[in-house]
Amino acid sequence: MNGPICTIYSEMRRLARSAAATTILALVMTSCGLAALSTTALAPGPAQQRAADALAAPVHPVTPAAPSGEPALLQKAVVPAEPAVVAKATLPAATVGTMKHIWQSLNNCGPAAVVMALSTLGVDADQETARLALRGSDWRRGMGPGGVDPWVRDLYGLRSVWRNNGTNAVVKALVSNGFAPMVTQWMEDASISRIAHWRTVAGYDDAKGVFYVNDSMRGRGVPLTYGWFDRNWQAFSYRYMVIYRPEEEPLLRAIVGDEWNDRVMRQRSYERTRSEALERTDSQSWLAYGEASYQNGLFAEAVAAFEKGLALGSAEGVFTLRSSYPQALRALGREQDAAKAQQQLGGTATPSTVAAPPDRLALQIAIDRARLEGISFTE
Repeated sequence: MNGPICTIYSEMRRLARSAAATTILALVMTSCGLAALSTTALAPGPAQQRAADALAAPVHPVTPAAPSGEPALLQKAVVPAEPAVVAKATLPAATVGTMKHIWQSLNNCGPAAVVMALSTLGVDADQETARLALRGSDWRRGMGPGGVDPWVRDLYGLRSVWRNNGTNAVVKALVSNGFAPMVTQWMEDASISRIAHWRTVAGYDDAKGVFYVNDSMRGRGVPLTYGWFDRNWQAFSYRYMVIYRPEEEPLLRAIVGDEWNDRVMRQRSYERTRSEALERTDSQSWLAYGEASYQNGLFAEAVAAFEKGLALGSAEGVFTLRSSYPQALRALGREQDAAKAQQQLGGTATPSTVAAPPDRLALQIAIDRARLEGISFTE
């Protein structure tokens, strides 16, 4: 196929060889190419139809889709080989051992959580040093997970990995095997306040049905019920992060499984959040479904889910929405709507310093899916 589809595909291939985020932004904001991707490539295929299907579906319990719902697309992923190590069985109760607790400085929950996790590895890090490295000097800026790995690698010879689509079972498996996972959740229940917050898991107890967390705002060993933990995690894509020694990576991979791979993780997250949204009528579930759809390159479906979530309730504190919703609109060629959404979300999300740049992998997944649905590209 010639024309704009050819142009955007060639541009994406060029961008895959480029590390410049500004170039990606230029692509996402090029309405000509991306409008063509939407109206010509995606409209006839099943991916576009899912957006209408999701909103038209009755709200009732559904069975989650089987993993790898689009196996040909997931074949693009290089799934890690079978781990050489076997993780310990998850215990009925466990702790990560000695972990210090610190009270955070202003808006510094992320670096504080990192410092507490580092203490389980014998590292006595300084909170303010971590703040400058992981957040910078702007007090309004939050901490994303991406900067942690290079910082702990360069200073301490450690590694860090973060994933979405975490579960209580994965957190318990991590703790049982000696890891101290950090999670992004609401600081208090969303019905009380809507402040995004990092905390570090120190242990759990199945008999009591609680996780114990070291929380830089609430204290040491704070018990959170399993239901509370899961419910207040959803708005942030069930994100978790683990700092580990390099030699522990095979064990960590054995616990995380094939979701170590980004494409597999995104597909599973999409399937899970779609199922949850269709079971519920709350804003948070539909916004989480929109975020997972965006990350999985399903831009029309993402917009439909975001807009239903916004219609159902407040988006205050859901910081990813400020980036993902306008970017999904731009990917559909809806530049004016994207600009309007960006302006409207200014009062319902954190400052732009926290918002993620356009998601390169989501764009590539969308192009790969379009090709699988019968669209051909030529240089």
